Amino acid sequence: MALGRYEAASGHLAALGRARPRLDLWVLAGARTNPSIEFVREALGPEHTELRFLDRFADEPGVERVDFDDLKGLPDDACDVLLMSRAAYMITAAEEFLDHARRIVRPGGLAIVDWLHGVADAPVLDLPGMHDYGRHQAPFLTTYCDPQFIADFPREFDAFLRHVNRPPSWVNLEAPGRPLPLTRRIERMLPRRPERPGITRTNCLEAMQTALSRAGKRLIEPETMARYFTIVFREARYFYPLSGKFHLYLLTVLRPVGK
Repeated sequence: MALGRYEAASGHLAALGRARPRLDLWVLAGARTNPSIEFVREALGPEHTELRFLDRFADEPGVERVDFDDLKGLPDDACDVLLMSRAAYMITAAEEFLDHARRIVRPGGLAIVDWLHGVADAPVLDLPGMHDYGRHQAPFLTTYCDPQFIADFPREFDAFLRHVNRPPSWVNLEAPGRPLPLTRRIERMLPRRPERPGITRTNCLEAMQTALSRAGKRLIEPETMARYFTIVFREARYFYPLSGKFHLYLLTVLRPVGK
């Protein structure tokens, strides 16, 4: 697990657990139980770590209804670790989210957020379609990337971009998840004439930004992130063909600026 590698190298979570008699781990959206939550809680010390779930779609016991696009009602310096897993794509107002997330995390604490590129059914840059989130549907809106990610994880980005440039014959780019007409699938399988160069690691950030902007969505810029958080650990994983889904996830462990 990526967080395991971070903790093995830094010991940050265990140090927090030793330094404070009581800790607060807040989980924004995402699944109620997943390996990341359990790992962070165990590393902090489960016997003195209070777990709090906040979700804009709260509809089950033990989950508070809080919209992560509107965190201003939460107190300053309220949690030691703020965790957002498999949900950052729903962020609407990026600067407002980052500003309040920074405000909420205590000095010496962390925010842990992963960012999605591609969707389950298509290797795309503009994040089309909707995600079934519990009993709700949520659009893919926002993601993050920076040149350091691309430099540090060339194999993951190359694998993803190969599919972006030439998707498998069955993938429906216009309507991910829907069957592609047979004629289109046959066209995809035919040899292609030479085309202009596709998207590469050199130009993919610009291509992501253009595609998302055209779709009315958002790529958070490194300069924007740097105003609120410093990235102290990063990891990239492209899950195809392991999962059969075209998900490129970028994990960020974030230290709040000025705290």
